[in-house]
Amino acid sequence: MAQDYKLPNASGQPEDKIANSNSLIIIGANGSGKSKLGAWMEQQNIDNTHRVGAQRSLSFGEFIQLKSYEQAENLILYGQEKKEQTKGNRWGWHDNRRETSVLLNDYENVLAALIAMKNDENDVFIKDCKEREKIGQQHKSTPNTVVDTLKRIWKNVFPQRDIDFDDAKVTATLNKSDGTKTSYKGLEMSDGERVGLYLIAQCLCIPKNKTIIIDEPEIHLHRSIMNRLWTEIEKERQDCFFIYTELG
Repeated sequence: MAQDYKLPNASGQPEDKIANSNSLIIIGANGSGKSKLGAWMEQQNIDNTHRVGAQRSLSFGEFIQLKSYEQAENLILYGQEKKEQTKGNRWGWHDNRRETSVLLNDYENVLAALIAMKNDENDVFIKDCKEREKIGQQHKSTPNTVVDTLKRIWKNVFPQRDIDFDDAKVTATLNKSDGTKTSYKGLEMSDGERVGLYLIAQCLCIPKNKTIIIDEPEIHLHRSIMNRLWTEIEKERQDCFFIYTELG
């Protein structure tokens, strides 16, 4: 499916482009302006574009502070619990900071949104079951939730490790070659595991039909893991258009 996007022309004015796939890779050296280009592209269609900056915190607490999906979604998209037009809170524009250097610190909001989505999906299923029971119909099979989808993607990216969400906690498990298992807290995961979880959850939680700009998708990820990660995410979010600004 063709995807529309904009790039600046020689005069710095927006010029319409079309991609014939659901992803676009922009490669550049350090200091070449990739991050600024990503920020510029976001501002051309700010309502339908979600950008994940290269400067992102990988820290989250032992317990996830639960929120409604609306709260968590707005915090992820706008940096506050209410919608705004400019996303200035998210990128610190109100503090005269540059949108390409502010540290994104939304990990817990992303995990909270993931759990809220799962809870909403479970609520819809239970409500449907009750309605069917009232009229003597058999209820549908238990559906896969967004957490089930995340766990499947995680397993394909990190085949020797499992991940689980229970009682607002993240737990990872290493499956050793001798058949034994070692579990550890989410906050004890490696940088690669934490960034993998963050990016999967981020891309699963945002609304449909967005353009997703990922600045430096390779940070903390081995090349082989990075390729598997984005292949799996793109496969799941075929409604979205992915733009990567990558070091080359």
